[in-house]
Amino acid sequence: MSSNLRNVFLYSLGVVLFYACSEKEDFSSFNTNTVEPINIGLTYRAASLRNQEITFQVFDEESNEIVDNITFYVDGSPIMGNTFSADQEGVFSVYAEYEDQGTLSTTDTESFSVVIPTKNVLVEDYTGTWCGYCPAVSAAVDAVQGLTDHISIVALHNGDDLSLAIEPDIREGLGVPSGSPRARIDRTIVWGLGTPPEFPTADVLSLAGIDSPVAIGLTSSLNGRALSVNVSIASEEALSDHKLVVYLTEDGLLRDQTNYYDNDQSSPYFGLGNPMVDFEQKHVLRAALTDAIGDPIPALNALADYNTQISYTIPEDFAIDQLQLVVMVVDQNNLAVNTQHGAIEETIIYVD
Repeated sequence: MSSNLRNVFLYSLGVVLFYACSEKEDFSSFNTNTVEPINIGLTYRAASLRNQEITFQVFDEESNEIVDNITFYVDGSPIMGNTFSADQEGVFSVYAEYEDQGTLSTTDTESFSVVIPTKNVLVEDYTGTWCGYCPAVSAAVDAVQGLTDHISIVALHNGDDLSLAIEPDIREGLGVPSGSPRARIDRTIVWGLGTPPEFPTADVLSLAGIDSPVAIGLTSSLNGRALSVNVSIASEEALSDHKLVVYLTEDGLLRDQTNYYDNDQSSPYFGLGNPMVDFEQKHVLRAALTDAIGDPIPALNALADYNTQISYTIPEDFAIDQLQLVVMVVDQNNLAVNTQHGAIEETIIYVD
């Protein structure tokens, strides 16, 4: 490695980062990092979709791009020019050789991934502390979470002090009848049948972790209580008439919860009282950072990137360490094609 690249480090230019929860590579955490780049050394996108073009560049210590007499190698083989794409998922290596004042120099070898997006299924729970059958949804959601990480959850309260004025508008926009419990999968699929209703975990698990054409990235930063949210979207298919929804939810809210399962020995809430005192209300919708039904996403060509930033001031009575962001991309019929979720200031990166 040459002396002028002794301090070379990797950063991702329009970086795409993501993680996997299984041996299969996972694009559920597709993320474009918007930090100000420092152009030194080998730069590239750390992860991409199949057939998405990746551009490699090398910069010297004065941030000048090296363009003459330079060759990039992917998995040890030289490539033409400085772009690469692959039609199969996998992890690849890259390095560059170039002439530096008559001396052949070589960058460090780095890795990048080509992946298939994985679906995070959405569950929306229309609930209230007054609703005696609503704990059944909480129990079902907890059971699903014990079996998969590929789930994003929102609890929309009504008729109690955790309800938002937009809740009736959301119901109207999505065709959800009044009353609780009501639950929906991916915004439009009815979950829960019978009286009292039952909520089969298989209905959610059958969709969690399957391949999805859409990848969503999410990162956020906080300055005091000023929140900045960055969302990135890419798709293997062209997107048209799709919308973006960003919600802020909160866990750890203690309220007395009406419990019709107090005498039901098959329920996890058996013998806990009616009401259950200081029952933890989780995933509570606290704010919509976009239109609750969705902000339009500009028409997006296949493999193109869409990035947007949202600002929001977190109210003083919200516990920051209990907050989550939930992001969804929905189609023209309001069906969520994929979702993403993360804590405040969490950057979800790809891991083995």
